[in-house]
Amino acid sequence: MAELHPKSHPPTSPMSSDSSVRSVERAIDVLFSFTQQEPVLDIPALQQRTGLSRPTLYRLLRTLESRGLIYSFGNPLRFQLGARIGLLASTWTPAPPLVTLAAGPLEQLWRSTQETVALMMPVSASHRMCVFERKSPQALSFSRGVGYTEPLHNGASGKVILAHLTPDQRRQSLSNLSRRARDQIARDIQTALQDGVLVTHAEVMAGTVAVASPVLTKSGQPVAAVCVFGTEMRLRGAALRSCRSQTAKAARDISTRL
Repeated sequence: MAELHPKSHPPTSPMSSDSSVRSVERAIDVLFSFTQQEPVLDIPALQQRTGLSRPTLYRLLRTLESRGLIYSFGNPLRFQLGARIGLLASTWTPAPPLVTLAAGPLEQLWRSTQETVALMMPVSASHRMCVFERKSPQALSFSRGVGYTEPLHNGASGKVILAHLTPDQRRQSLSNLSRRARDQIARDIQTALQDGVLVTHAEVMAGTVAVASPVLTKSGQPVAAVCVFGTEMRLRGAALRSCRSQTAKAARDISTRL
């Protein structure tokens, strides 16, 4: 019997490897375009959210649908997440290890500020997700809930994560934005790097102030952001200054536990 020898494959070039990674990142961006508020999207809506060309988008959608991650129907064609997404969701724990490590500092931050406290983690090159939230006990408060996703470029918690990505990663995350938007984000990133904390006003929800600080590994990689958000009426003056310092302290405390 003749021996079977494995086929030799040509080495993967850096260019083809980069292209494969980019395809995965684009596919993830497509999946995260769907939200609880908009579970069904058509091609124009997906193009607007991802910035992808129509041929590239169709190619990714066909691949995702063949794997059961996307379902298409109707005329004109519309899309929603496929049944296999449910399998992924069933294996995800609502309390990643980082949440357990962060529990003490987050609890202390909530007690001292009496505002909604959240922990956000990057889930793709362009988005972050809330993995922990404790709502403010105040009569007027804001909540987005665990599982909520938002682009990295929108809001304080996303921008403090962006600030600690590599320049190439930042360019990729912001590639679909206008020059004016990128310039504003660059200024916010500089503030986040200088101060270790960033404050934004009404970027995600009207009438809110968000205060965020990054959770970093020993090598300086961003793994999460601690975020406090409350009303513009409460988070101002001395209260805002106190919240800034306490949020930064909580993020540093969590970072030391990694």
